[in-house]
Amino acid sequence: MLATTTKLARKLRPRGFLRKQIRQLLKPIAPERVMRDGKGHSHITQQDNLAHLNRVFGFGNWDTDLLRLDLVFEQERTDKPGRWDVCYRAVVRLTVKDPYGNVMCHYENGTAETAQNQTRGDAHELAMKSAISVATKRASIPLGDQFGLSLYNKGQTSALVDGTLVWPDPTPEEIAAHQAAQAGGTASEEPEDIQANVPQQVSLGYDETDRPLNADTGPSLLSRIIVAISGATSLDQMTAIGNQIDAEIAAGHVSKADEQAIGAVFMPKRELLLAVRDTAHRANQVAQAAEPMKAGV
Repeated sequence: MLATTTKLARKLRPRGFLRKQIRQLLKPIAPERVMRDGKGHSHITQQDNLAHLNRVFGFGNWDTDLLRLDLVFEQERTDKPGRWDVCYRAVVRLTVKDPYGNVMCHYENGTAETAQNQTRGDAHELAMKSAISVATKRASIPLGDQFGLSLYNKGQTSALVDGTLVWPDPTPEEIAAHQAAQAGGTASEEPEDIQANVPQQVSLGYDETDRPLNADTGPSLLSRIIVAISGATSLDQMTAIGNQIDAEIAAGHVSKADEQAIGAVFMPKRELLLAVRDTAHRANQVAQAAEPMKAGV
């Protein structure tokens, strides 16, 4: 009698986005994530784009490949020796994975960006970084409204993609969570919007449609920071501005003199907003204390 072998059935690896990921992708973009330039054009910042890839897909479940990075031209200015105009072209591929590490899709896009009237090193750095950042943002757009697709429809922030015919089957964990919610009387298919608590975005860098890369045109970095501080109306906005200032300082884009100038504007504005908050808090406490007295009259 021939010996027989029995192969154990290998458990299939799960594949696909979670239902809560699809529901998030179908939500309209939060207005706080949208930036507008002086011409009214809408866009999201490069840092928000990267942050939202992490929010929706998770750390390690997406990556980018720089397919091409070409120097288009570099030219020294004849009217200003030592100042340069430089242009780079970049093509980026964005790869998105499901929570189980399976590659789900690839998106590719590119752009050419120019930095003008800079020192030679700064011109290369600014043009190269801008080309890579903008190409990455554009490669993310096919992921839908959460990544700025609706903004191409004249700045529309309501959902452009409000449904899909393709839905993943619920995972055992999702089924268990739904059954537990039903038993507790709180069943809901709608998860918390992960962009709901994102503070108002502030553009201090070289974002698409909002980045004059010419040292002679548009406001300087110092001017943009001071304008952003002056326009802040909440402590959350000041926190976001402070974080970006720290990033600019760490990158070496802010001189000591400019850092002192920023501090001279930032700290008084923050103290003012703190005072406004504390005054409102005290007024609320007084109003609450007065309620029992009114009830007893």
